[in-house]
Amino acid sequence: MKKVILFLVDSLMPEILDDCRRHRTVPALNFLIERGKFWPDCVTVFPTMTASVDSSLLTGVYPDRHKVPGLVWYDPEKKEIINYINGLSTVWKLGIGKCARNVITNLNEVHLSKEVTTLFEELADRGKTSASINAIIHRGHKKHRVKLPFLLQVATRFQSYEDISGPEVLTLGALLDTDLNQQIPAHLQRATKMYGINDEYAVHVTRLLIQSGDQPDFILCYLPDNDHEVHRKNPAHAEAALIKVDHHLQEILNTFSSWDEAIEECVFIVISDHGQTRIGKSRREFNIDLDVLLHSFSMVELGEQPNHHDVVVCNNERSAYVYPLKPEIEKQLIDKLAADSRIDIIAWKEESGVRVREGGSGRELFYHPGGQLTDVYGVSWTLNGDYAFLDLYIQQWFIEYGDYPDVLSRIYGALYSQGIPLIVVTARPRYEFKSRFYPKHNNGGSHGSLHKYDSSIPLIITGTNEAIKNPPRLVDVKNYILQLFDGF
Repeated sequence: MKKVILFLVDSLMPEILDDCRRHRTVPALNFLIERGKFWPDCVTVFPTMTASVDSSLLTGVYPDRHKVPGLVWYDPEKKEIINYINGLSTVWKLGIGKCARNVITNLNEVHLSKEVTTLFEELADRGKTSASINAIIHRGHKKHRVKLPFLLQVATRFQSYEDISGPEVLTLGALLDTDLNQQIPAHLQRATKMYGINDEYAVHVTRLLIQSGDQPDFILCYLPDNDHEVHRKNPAHAEAALIKVDHHLQEILNTFSSWDEAIEECVFIVISDHGQTRIGKSRREFNIDLDVLLHSFSMVELGEQPNHHDVVVCNNERSAYVYPLKPEIEKQLIDKLAADSRIDIIAWKEESGVRVREGGSGRELFYHPGGQLTDVYGVSWTLNGDYAFLDLYIQQWFIEYGDYPDVLSRIYGALYSQGIPLIVVTARPRYEFKSRFYPKHNNGGSHGSLHKYDSSIPLIITGTNEAIKNPPRLVDVKNYILQLFDGF
């Protein structure tokens, strides 16, 4: 059986990839596409934020089963907002120590449901070895020791030398006690380089593993830098960032005697976690200020414990979770949100299904799993109401998706990720939600919504003729990799 290397390129977008291929500036990606199979319209999960997406990639299920709602969400048991490090001001207000513990420890050890298994766990059960290079979802059977750099220890008060779980090889930049860090240039592990959570570090480690003569059967290599560049420059100017990614992929391919030999020895999979949408320049116009919109309700402030408050808002950039703390105010919240035409979709749980309303127009749809209608992914549904605003097409009991790919499963997965009342909202293209202390990306890129700009991602598979379920979704990748090792 060939080795498998999966590259998770943050914010890799099909349109930018097409532009770069046309300009012949990404030879490694072009080689993998020409020698393999390429889907420009693979669909990620919702919210289109790293924590929920990566959890789905590694478990093969939607958030309703893996129970990681998003990058920012509300924990009713602890009565606190969970933030996996999104926005320096936000993290500072919530407590950097709490946020660090949530992303380093709790995400994998507590929040990710024990009712699902990760790819690393299942490969280990099959006697296969794995490596996770800088990915935030990495739960496995082996324990690894956290050893934070001194400045991070001081800032977070995080007790070093705690154990977290992972596959046989696990890196989180300079945050773990691993011999691999001794072989990586020190400048790549400094604070200015995100303590090793960067592309160069990940590529160094991946090359070391390939050259070691004991390459793991499976390697997940996470490349985050493209995301930072797109946030800053916006998708319209993202080619330069993707060219840098391609240089890193060339380094990996050049580790072999030839690129042809690389795909003879390994299966290469390249996928993104989400896309991004360009946000308008004017903050007054293109930021949907939830603090202002919901000012008539008593909102829990960051770092504050709920106490006779009405609502908790968890901003996920182009989507947001709104938690009504009093049942009687849910309808008022929904009506207030739906009155703003910059808000695209408002959805909430109703009975055993989902009710969806369009911002501005008030058009509504109720749906639930099971029924006579079947979508392109083989999932059956019952729909009652106006489905046109979700850009759904129904012909002879068959549902096709338009601007909101896989929207029915994705909304359902987000809403049922928690057993408490919650409302989820998304912004129309060009718009982003604003809350005090949360990051804003005016004239840059942002993500989080259900729209295809945030949701359609490229998928490249090279080095095998085995077919993945078509049309592909990010949640299909885990089982596909397992089937590669099982021999289909």
